[in-house]
Amino acid sequence: MQDSSAFQFLAIDTIHESTTNPRQTFEPSKLEELAESIRQHGLIQPITVRPNADGFEIVAGARRFRAAQLAELFSVPARIVELNDAQAMEWQLVENSQRVDVHPYEEAQGFQRLLDLPGYDVNAIAAKSGKSASHIYARLSLLQLIPPVAEAFVEERITASHANLIARLPQEHQAEAFENCWRKDWQDQEAHLLPAKHLSAWIQANLYLNLADAPFDREDTTLKPEAGACVTCPRRSGFNTSLFADVQGDQCLDAPCYQAKVTAHIDREIAARPELVTIETSWRSPKEQRPGALQKHQYRELPEPDNPDAEPPCPSAKAAIIVFGKNVGHTLTVCLDDECPMHTNHQPSEAVEPPPTMPPAPEQETEEEAAQRKAEHEQRMAEYEAEPYRREEERKAEYERQQKEYETEQARREKLRKARVCTFERIIEHAPASFSAAQMRLFLRLVINLDYSFLEDVATHFSDGDENSQQSDEEIVQAGLDGTADEKLTGLALRIVLSDHVGIPQKSQPDLLTEAAQGFAPKKSKAIKSKVDAADKGKPVRVKAGPRKGAARKKAA
Repeated sequence: MQDSSAFQFLAIDTIHESTTNPRQTFEPSKLEELAESIRQHGLIQPITVRPNADGFEIVAGARRFRAAQLAELFSVPARIVELNDAQAMEWQLVENSQRVDVHPYEEAQGFQRLLDLPGYDVNAIAAKSGKSASHIYARLSLLQLIPPVAEAFVEERITASHANLIARLPQEHQAEAFENCWRKDWQDQEAHLLPAKHLSAWIQANLYLNLADAPFDREDTTLKPEAGACVTCPRRSGFNTSLFADVQGDQCLDAPCYQAKVTAHIDREIAARPELVTIETSWRSPKEQRPGALQKHQYRELPEPDNPDAEPPCPSAKAAIIVFGKNVGHTLTVCLDDECPMHTNHQPSEAVEPPPTMPPAPEQETEEEAAQRKAEHEQRMAEYEAEPYRREEERKAEYERQQKEYETEQARREKLRKARVCTFERIIEHAPASFSAAQMRLFLRLVINLDYSFLEDVATHFSDGDENSQQSDEEIVQAGLDGTADEKLTGLALRIVLSDHVGIPQKSQPDLLTEAAQGFAPKKSKAIKSKVDAADKGKPVRVKAGPRKGAARKKAA
């Protein structure tokens, strides 16, 4: 060991890594680059260690230490500091928080180790690390990921945005949410990762339940005693606003508990108010329907009266509670009379008229008048008996007319379909060898509109960030294509079709990005190649100054 004013050289075999270092993953290629630099120039920045029974434990500089081992150094410069376990972990946390390449999951593990020590809370860590409390809460939530999701996150198969969205969910829902991070389109051999906004929309639609719309009292502790009141429950977004800053309203994150409270509320209301009619607002199989509950075709929903104590709008109006479907658990007023004249929008059914009766004979009726009266009665009876047949003929004629209209429309659509097939074949037959600028813009619109979510992503690329814009995605894309210079259209086309191939492909997938590089990327010039090769070897390179890029472009033009 050699002495130095600022540090000491320690034999490399006396140094060992710390088990509490938040950073546990090191990219091999980056380590090899650093090791090559150390072979050329030595280790310029000393590592920090503390003495213990096994020699010296690394407090900061584990990556430099590993690279020094690869470079086969016998000793490394090190600062020796006297720190206890808590101080060492704090030092490691602060040192790693200042680096941009620390994995969020490892950073979360470092925060948790400090919280496990006496005297540390989120505010104390925020003050020492310079991170905000919301950042620390978001990192700590990552530790709630179930193992398959945590593994996918550490292996960078999902992004931090995906992981943060899943980590906030109860663990029983995380596997389902993880499955909805991926989608396999018709042209995909394997499912590809969707943008995080798609996962966020799925969670909002399927797992978040707005407590403001709950039919029960959120302060009631008796609906589900083991869960307590909703207003104090930690399994809701309003319990930790720092973690759910992007979530609108107070959302319940425990769907089974929410549904159990709704069921208990319905049972309590029916027991307290036996006169309530039970209804279902959505269809389900008869085996699943609640016994005695009315289906949608058996009642008519009525608007809520301004005065709840007012008289019922009709004799058939009843109070009802929804036991299944939209707004389950809520009460409303329904009319149970299908022919109620006050609430029926369609025409009432045709009344069955009684048969005509023979008018009584007047006084002093002649035989001729009696015969005429009898003939008129027989004519009315004939008309009465013929009326059902006449109505049936009218209905039959109306059905035949509608059937003819349907067949005519189907024939028109089939003719149109055949014409469009001919148009398609004509386009393919006359496809140009190369596209003009106008044709390329039209081609790009066709590619973009293959998938709605793809259209949305491209619109986001073209948008100026104005969230209040009234333009549709199609209008934004059209304006973006019109504003793209002609010579940039092929580059935009490559950006669109290659955007999903930037990630590392699976072993069973072709590496389309590499194939595209061979087909489209320009080869490096000899001057640039020699400069890159020399830079890889750590040697200075002199390159003769050439014309500026702008001047070169003007000359080429």
